[in-house]
Amino acid sequence: MRKPSLRSPHLFLVCATVLLGSSVASAAGTAQLRSNSPADGVPASSSAGERAAQLYREGNRLYDQARFVEAEARYQAAWDLQRSFDVAGNLGNVELEVNQPRDAAEHLTYALETFPLGEEAEKRTFLQKRLAEAKSQVGTLRISVNVEEAEVLIDGKLVGRSPLEKLVFVDPGGRRIEARHAGARTSLSLLVAKGSDQSIALSLDTGPSIPLVVAGGAVGLLGLASGVTFALLSTAKGEGAEAAVLGSPERADLRESQTTLGNLAFWSFVGSGVVLAGTAVYALTTSGRTPSPKAGLPGLRAVPLMTSEAAGLLVGASF
Repeated sequence: MRKPSLRSPHLFLVCATVLLGSSVASAAGTAQLRSNSPADGVPASSSAGERAAQLYREGNRLYDQARFVEAEARYQAAWDLQRSFDVAGNLGNVELEVNQPRDAAEHLTYALETFPLGEEAEKRTFLQKRLAEAKSQVGTLRISVNVEEAEVLIDGKLVGRSPLEKLVFVDPGGRRIEARHAGARTSLSLLVAKGSDQSIALSLDTGPSIPLVVAGGAVGLLGLASGVTFALLSTAKGEGAEAAVLGSPERADLRESQTTLGNLAFWSFVGSGVVLAGTAVYALTTSGRTPSPKAGLPGLRAVPLMTSEAAGLLVGASF
């Protein structure tokens, strides 16, 4: 790892094909490479790994000369070609030198997450120290979204899709966090302080609750069926009262039953109307929202029911 207090040019030099896909350069080869200018280029047949290794070594040379801006450019070019923990470590380290703490935090985090087994503990300790320095200058966000595969943006720039498993590093100041999925979106403004670590939960409106709409519709239709049933029974009682002897106790009982059933029918109709109207308003006002990708469409069935004692509708719903 390149650091100001350590001038060994080979501390994090690529040393195996498994890291950058190239063999170790000989001492003579390294000396010759360092004498060349990056503008000299490499043969067209060189692989991305060989080019990355060359850029990495050039970055080391420039770092040792305290030419940090140029070293950062070489390390970044090597990183763009092929990613490895040592390139990420050196890139993050020099990014701190050129005042890019957010990028440094990202690359140093990658270096630690991919740190190989068997590497020197001193290198890990150095990476951890530099990461702590970088994080002290930026804000750390842990972002969650209630919908999978939602795009997550910070200040209009896409940083990934939910669920975001990685930490998101942002520069201090006012930041706008946004999530969007299939037309639905939500956002919030956030003031980020240096060294802060915050958890952000974004909730996308996933549209009307299908179970709630179905339950409301089922209750409303059940009330309507009950009203029809009570109305038919009330009519039957009225017809019976008409046929009974005028002034007889039987006629009075039938009239009383007719009135009771009529009232039940009336309030059943009122109740079902309120429930159905409320459900319809809820469904219509939320119909423009994005339905949840995991929500299934319900099946709603109404079947006429007629017996010798009652008449109405049999309502059923499936989810």
